[in-house]
Amino acid sequence: MAGERLFQRVVDHVRDAIASGELKPGDRLPSERELVERFGIGRASVREALRVLENMHLVKSRPRDPRGPLVLPLSVEPVRRSVAVLTSGGAWGLAELVQFRMIADAAANLLAAARRTDEQLLALERTMARMRACLHRGYAEFSQADLEFHELIAEAGGNPLVQVYGDVTREAILKLIQRTILDADDQTALMLQSIRHHRAVFAAISDRDGLLASRLARETLYAYYADYVSPADREIMADLVRECGGRLPG
Repeated sequence: MAGERLFQRVVDHVRDAIASGELKPGDRLPSERELVERFGIGRASVREALRVLENMHLVKSRPRDPRGPLVLPLSVEPVRRSVAVLTSGGAWGLAELVQFRMIADAAANLLAAARRTDEQLLALERTMARMRACLHRGYAEFSQADLEFHELIAEAGGNPLVQVYGDVTREAILKLIQRTILDADDQTALMLQSIRHHRAVFAAISDRDGLLASRLARETLYAYYADYVSPADREIMADLVRECGGRLPG
């Protein structure tokens, strides 16, 4: 227990300094020897602290580097890893992920319609062209262009929380559902349906019609995934569509 407390002091200090802005990406921590002296702990505890900080993707450390460990840019990798663990372990299922994505994508579309630039519209157009080019290359390549389209929308929206959690959720859903889609009889029909949806979302964002762009996100996600969840979860998804004045299929 004592060893854990000793290395945790270094971890907490560095993490708090990064959170407060005292330490910024590109800055260097003191060397191992200086950390030993500053915290009054053994070299083994300092090295354990640096291993923990590296696993948190906060610093990069090289043995015997006299410059000290490098503070890294903030990464979404810890969030992605946590979601992957919770999903693979069954704590979170497809229904929870899709319901959250209905909220996150609707917000991302709304924000993008208000804040997008002409350059960002051009990037979205190029990604849609990639999606069309992938029609004959299979769903694996198509899905990557699809993810990029939504990442660009989230970036255009300018809210980093919506961007990070939306991206991670989309990736988790794809991993859960990809096998079902790859086994579908007509992948081309599914991809064409997706392209039509993306074209409608692009038009709404281009016209700065945030309410329409937001509603399209919820309607489309319901249409894609409602058949893969329980009736109770399907009704919750339907309520999310109705909440924004959207229409259910059929």
